Amino acid sequence: LDQFRKACILAFYEFHQFPGHHSWLRIGRVTRMAYRIGLDRLDHIRLLYPDWSLVSDEDIQEWRALWWCIYRLDTYSNLALGTPYLIDDTVINTFFNFSETKSASQGILLPPNLDDLSELLPVITSDPETMLDNIHNITIATMRQAGSVLRMHLLRWQAGIPAQLAKVERQLTTLRVALPPGWLNPRRNAFSNETPVDHHARLITVFHLRMAQLLVSLVDCGQRRADDWVSCWQQILETCQDIAALAGQWDSAFCLTVDPAITFTIFTTLIFLDLHRKSGPLLDDSLRSSIDHDITVLHLQLKHFGTIWTQARLLTCKFFLARPIIT
Repeated sequence: LDQFRKACILAFYEFHQFPGHHSWLRIGRVTRMAYRIGLDRLDHIRLLYPDWSLVSDEDIQEWRALWWCIYRLDTYSNLALGTPYLIDDTVINTFFNFSETKSASQGILLPPNLDDLSELLPVITSDPETMLDNIHNITIATMRQAGSVLRMHLLRWQAGIPAQLAKVERQLTTLRVALPPGWLNPRRNAFSNETPVDHHARLITVFHLRMAQLLVSLVDCGQRRADDWVSCWQQILETCQDIAALAGQWDSAFCLTVDPAITFTIFTTLIFLDLHRKSGPLLDDSLRSSIDHDITVLHLQLKHFGTIWTQARLLTCKFFLARPIIT
């Protein structure tokens, strides 16, 4: 367990501090190691193999936490590079983690077809201690789906795109409605005594949902006819504005408490806001000024992460190098 923790920490650190080919390969090796020892089916092999059946419940919780950490690393690294995920979401037999008060209850798994993620929320929200981590897993799963559809679009595999696109859009709709009241609110929920740490952890899950919506809108835009294109381009702007509103509530003191891979969402939003700003006659002065403000806010958030992580600094440089080319 300690050795595997070290492997995960090193993979996480290299991905954010020394991004590139080698860090991507390291995450791939850790993922395959997890498959080799059965972390993807942990709650099945415990019933079959004596070595695993003797492991304490406390250590099993730690092994589960490692698996879901690897799940996130697999998502971020492959979504950023446009490569297929190594983890197959449809055949995971490892429970979400719950606190000791809930440990006796029936464990929950990702549904095989990922159509019923919202149905997991009542059980997840009944355990406040683990609620944020488990909702994080669900929003990551939704973002993975959106990333898969985008990859289909980039590979020109047209046959299955409309059905998959509709599936992800339905998933996003049901999740937004099923999440607890106020979950999508970018501000801290003071009346519910939400702590600043919990507020920023919640914001990350909303970033995931907004990023998934942005990816879906991009694919939808590519599928539309010329006469429908403007309305879809407007939807991309709406989503970018929603992401900027989240960034407007960010406190840089919490950049070390969340996964810095969120900077990929910030970077993507900056690119499309900049494209909108350059769209000429479609914008009036008021909207152009609003977009300029959103770009400033997102850029500052990216710079805050850049004071800690190399990855964010490289994305900041890449954005400013790309802008003259786009012009």
